[in-house]
Amino acid sequence: MTTRAMTAARARRLQQWTLLAAGASALAAPVAERAVVALWRLASDEEPPLDPAGPDTTWGQALAWTAISAVTVAVVQLAARRGAAVAWQRATGRRPPKRVRRRSG
Repeated sequence: MTTRAMTAARARRLQQWTLLAAGASALAAPVAERAVVALWRLASDEEPPLDPAGPDTTWGQALAWTAISAVTVAVVQLAARRGAAVAWQRATGRRPPKRVRRRSG
């Protein structure tokens, strides 16, 4: 296989992996949203704020909502990407491709 063909094959694998990982994250988004609402209700016995930036929401509520949302979304997306990586490895026998970082300057 020529260097050009190897580069093209690697680019295809990277593109396929990127689509799979993005799809897994997109499917996980509604799960994260439901989890955030459930965690809020469990922790506060209240409905989540409709508008965390609005004047009817206290700073404490806004900060708590933001923290719970950020952590929950990050954990769910991480779980989705790790699950996608396991599926990729089972399907291909290889670890997912990594992006090559180019050195600057």
